[in-house]
Amino acid sequence: MDLPKDALQGVAKEIAKNIRPGATLGLGSGSTVAALLQELSPILVGKAKAVRGVPTSTQIELVASMSGFNIVPFRGSVDMVIDGADQVDEHLNLVKGGGGALLREKVVMGSADSIVVVASEDKFTQRLGENGVKIPVEVFPMARESAKVKLSKLGGVPDQRLLPKGYPFYTENGNIILDTKFDPVDNPRDLEVRVRSTPGVAEVGVFTFKPITVYRLKADGTFKVLKSSN
Repeated sequence: MDLPKDALQGVAKEIAKNIRPGATLGLGSGSTVAALLQELSPILVGKAKAVRGVPTSTQIELVASMSGFNIVPFRGSVDMVIDGADQVDEHLNLVKGGGGALLREKVVMGSADSIVVVASEDKFTQRLGENGVKIPVEVFPMARESAKVKLSKLGGVPDQRLLPKGYPFYTENGNIILDTKFDPVDNPRDLEVRVRSTPGVAEVGVFTFKPITVYRLKADGTFKVLKSSN
């Protein structure tokens, strides 16, 4: 669904209240984050809140730079991470990686003092993997075939991500993505651990970080705030 501008503006105002001057923000990737940053930047400027941004992809680095954020390298921690999601379950676990930045996003999210995720209401479901949503798995190219075998043994159906003309998709880390279909997931944390322990897997797009705050954008221009501490 198209992102409701009124809801985005409202969420940006709410997020800005929790950003202190001089804060370092981790910036997730994707169209939702890009749109949110464009709404957030003028609010921060208006409140004289100069902040630093740690982007997780070249795409979001360009958007953040044009929006007036001071881009800095990742130095091991951030005050807050702002990100989107491909799917959100009833316990606020996430599927991420549709844009291919899951490894960098997980590194930055895992270092954040607070986690903020923004997603349109069509991304919400009872369990991860419902409605045909696949879970991205970032894999070293050498391990492409062996990882497929291992993922299949875990109950997955892996499919290598390709570009529109049929060439392999490579992440900014030089890895490939195996978009893997699993049955709806009852225990996301267990699946995250088992997939990540597969030899050759760099990261899996199941995110189970807590505490987390998720803003659910509604089509009528409003939003709902969801929080989970465990």
